[in-house]
Amino acid sequence: MANYKWVSGKGQKVSSGRNAAGRSTAGRNATGRNAAGGQSGTARSGATNRSTNPSGSAGVASRGAGRPTAASSVSNSARAESGQPSAKNVKRRKTKKRGTAAKTVAIIFIILLVGIAAFIFSLGFYVQSLETVFPNVWADGVMLSGMTFEEARQTLISMGYESNAEGVAASVVFPDDSSFTVYGEEAGFSLDAEEAAKAAFDYGRGGTFFETEIVYIRSMMTRTDLRDVSIAQFNEEYIREEAVMHTRFYNGKLMDDAYQITATGIIIEKGITFAPADENAVHELAVTTLFQAMAEKTHLTVEYAPETAEVKDIDLDMLFDWIYVEPVSSVYNPETFSATESSEGTTFDMAAARLMLDQAGMGDRIVIPLLTIEPEVKAEDIDSLLFRDVLAETTTYVGGNNNRYNNVVLSSDTIDGTMLNPGSMFSFNEIVGPRTSERGYMEAGAYVGNELVTEIGGGICQTSSTIYYSVLKADLEVIERRPHSMTVGYLPLGGDATISWGWIDFKFKNSTEYPIRIEIELGGRDERDLTVKLIGTKLDDNYIRLDYRLISTTQPEEILREDEEIPEGERRVHTAGTAGYVVDTYKYLYDADDNLLDTILVGRSTYYVQDRIVLVPPESEEDIEDPDDPDDPDDPDDPDNLLDPDDPDNPDNPPTDAPTDPPPTDGPTDPPPTGEPTDPPPTDGPTDPPPTDWPSDPPPTDHHEGPDDDSDIIPHPGPDD
Repeated sequence: MANYKWVSGKGQKVSSGRNAAGRSTAGRNATGRNAAGGQSGTARSGATNRSTNPSGSAGVASRGAGRPTAASSVSNSARAESGQPSAKNVKRRKTKKRGTAAKTVAIIFIILLVGIAAFIFSLGFYVQSLETVFPNVWADGVMLSGMTFEEARQTLISMGYESNAEGVAASVVFPDDSSFTVYGEEAGFSLDAEEAAKAAFDYGRGGTFFETEIVYIRSMMTRTDLRDVSIAQFNEEYIREEAVMHTRFYNGKLMDDAYQITATGIIIEKGITFAPADENAVHELAVTTLFQAMAEKTHLTVEYAPETAEVKDIDLDMLFDWIYVEPVSSVYNPETFSATESSEGTTFDMAAARLMLDQAGMGDRIVIPLLTIEPEVKAEDIDSLLFRDVLAETTTYVGGNNNRYNNVVLSSDTIDGTMLNPGSMFSFNEIVGPRTSERGYMEAGAYVGNELVTEIGGGICQTSSTIYYSVLKADLEVIERRPHSMTVGYLPLGGDATISWGWIDFKFKNSTEYPIRIEIELGGRDERDLTVKLIGTKLDDNYIRLDYRLISTTQPEEILREDEEIPEGERRVHTAGTAGYVVDTYKYLYDADDNLLDTILVGRSTYYVQDRIVLVPPESEEDIEDPDDPDDPDDPDDPDNLLDPDDPDNPDNPPTDAPTDPPPTDGPTDPPPTGEPTDPPPTDGPTDPPPTDWPSDPPPTDHHEGPDDDSDIIPHPGPDD
């Protein structure tokens, strides 16, 4: 039986709440069974038995409201001994049970969230990888869902999708039974299967990951019909042009009845009226009828009737629109390199015509004079400027054998007549093409490394170099140019341009405001004078003089090379040798009065030295002289040595002056070093006749030009052409 303690003044009874030991061992069980009474119940800490409350009111246990009595401690101890859980232990059990249930619900909720998220992401990745049209997507009534782009396109074609505007047209008939027709296909009503398939395939795509997924889910539940997805922009201008043209033609016939138009004037009888057609009204009628025809997939015809309110007296404004012809000026046509045709315009003085009409009486006839409008620019104005002047001219002599001459002729004939529009670029390799025997090129001398060889197309560097020298004199923009590795004999130092198929090109741009034509011919001495002319339009009297400044010179050394074929006591020159040079090329700009206006550095050219090689017979052991032998003719202490070491007649003394380049007989004679291969020099130096009003520009004896520094000279995989 529970023990209670009355708390004074409170009217409450408080359970002791603790057993004698301070904690009931049975309190860990959420539920317990009363051993004495045999009844099952839930233990509540501080719960009271209503039947033992003398006042009949329920007592509320209050923790800490008084101290437990000995009786309560005994009672709790007895409950613990009897196996009945204490009230506190019963509460703890219920709290734990509720916590377990909450955790279970939370775990289930988290699992559901994870599952939903996994589903969303899985579906999203599936949609992103999908290569077919989304579900329930139609294009102009054709179902395309689940198809690839190509399948959708083929389906639309097979369904006649692209022939939707066939036969669709609208005809407008004027009161005089003349008419015109506009067609749906030309007006932009035609459909394109490829465009429609692309629109269907792209539907829903292009957004973010989740936006695309949402569109896909929505398309699974709702049909999407894409209408007119491939129709080009409605070409209303096409219909307007047709309406205006035929309306003016109709009104022109009316005016022909009302007016007499001659070559010099317009004869009008005042008082004649007519009802002209309105261009805007005809246009609107044609558009409305064509749209109706498209909806009905047919050809419709409609009649146009002018409003009676439009019947009026002579309309000078309308007459002016009918008569006026705008003049057309000539322009340069870059495709034909010539001027387009110009044409005159026609008009009349509106103010004078209105005054004449106002002063005329009913039935009077007046004549309005027609006026001619000259174009601002006529064709002859432009043609007189095109290819008017010789911008530059250079002549070089083509030395060497017939094969080399043949190659120069072939390359020159290919380039001759080439025309460049303003801003266009000339490429030697692009125009001449590969030099092959199939194209007529022959073997001729060329340098590879420091060896003299024969190569197909040898010698055509003279063509490129002669053009380059003219380009410099014409003050055109050079895009790409490289000098020979050694000097050539047909142009001054710094004035040459080597080329090699697939490796080195010569390019320049037409930097003038007018087209340029390249003219090349061979004539003069033995038909071997190669002349290049650049024909264009010169806008001033300025001219260019070319010259170079010598930066350094390297003299060749003499190298003796033993050769078993050389007889005893003989020496044979294998390679004459050439000096090496570094030069800067300059353009000097003068005006017509020979005043220097500007000095322009073109660039630096580096030419490598080529040593003199002399072939001598092999020396035997007996021929080897003892340097201390008093009989040695080279011993300076030998009084019998009659040849001065500095004597030029001494065969063992190499020449001190720079060697000259002997003329080639059947090919070049000066092989270059390991750098770029070059053209051997021909027999004669260049002749460079300037225009008649230009000062002459005599070239130096040796020649070339190149990159801005020595490092720009690079080895050559093949010979110079």
